[in-house]
Amino acid sequence: MDQAQSLREYMQRFNVDQQNNHSARMITITSGKGGVGKSNFTINFALGLQAVGKKVVILDLDLSTANINILMGIMPRYSLVDVLYQKKTIWNVLEQGVNGIEYISGGFEIQDLINLDQHTLLFFWSQIQELQTYADFILLDTGAGISKELVDFIVASDETIMVTTPEPTSIADSYAVIKTVHQYTNQSPKFNLVVNRAQSYREAVETSRAMKNACSNFLNLPLKTLGFLMEDAHVWKSVRSQTPFFISYPNCEASKNIKQIVYAYLPDLDKPSSISTKGIRGFFEKILTVGKSL
Repeated sequence: MDQAQSLREYMQRFNVDQQNNHSARMITITSGKGGVGKSNFTINFALGLQAVGKKVVILDLDLSTANINILMGIMPRYSLVDVLYQKKTIWNVLEQGVNGIEYISGGFEIQDLINLDQHTLLFFWSQIQELQTYADFILLDTGAGISKELVDFIVASDETIMVTTPEPTSIADSYAVIKTVHQYTNQSPKFNLVVNRAQSYREAVETSRAMKNACSNFLNLPLKTLGFLMEDAHVWKSVRSQTPFFISYPNCEASKNIKQIVYAYLPDLDKPSSISTKGIRGFFEKILTVGKSL
């Protein structure tokens, strides 16, 4: 019996009904290349969602350059690895950052989950389920660029936000990630676009149009633009002070942009076609299923 089957039986045994229970929405946030402000966007987007009454947990899955804790000026004591191997509970590894925003360090690879014995896996699963109804949104901050793990995370999530900049290399690399995911699966994962560090509104619109046209013409894939973040010196100041700009400079241009992105994003969830949510249970079951099949 593989791990995915074990999880399905575990869910049935405890009479888990995903459709009748609240499920946290899983959002992968990624980029085609590093250095585009992905992690900074993740934190401030989380704070923007929090400001309108949403419960948000950030899960840092960037194994190579985990920056979430640095940007918030905290040092995590534990990670999900400690849940896997040290029997820590999910509440032990849930850290609180600025303004009460909550964060979990990942620190594991998919292979870590695949290799677990059944007893350890079911303990991990019981802990993960605690987050299912705890949060409205779980934001997965991933590594930049194309990798098998990134593709798996995107496929397993409810949707993905692609962060790009107007630089031609950033646009090309972002498109490459979307193309790879599209070719990897028979389904069409939902992608949203955020253009960061635009020098002007016109530049942001042109970047968005280039990405949307490429996805439509070559992949027949719709790409929704959530919004733009203008170049703003307050962003760099906030990075140096290790305090998100949404908190330290609430009235700066970038903070206003975050609010606009939140307001553009949330109404879309009220549409009947957008209600279906895999939740964190569905996310990890999909991760295990995909990992086992390869």
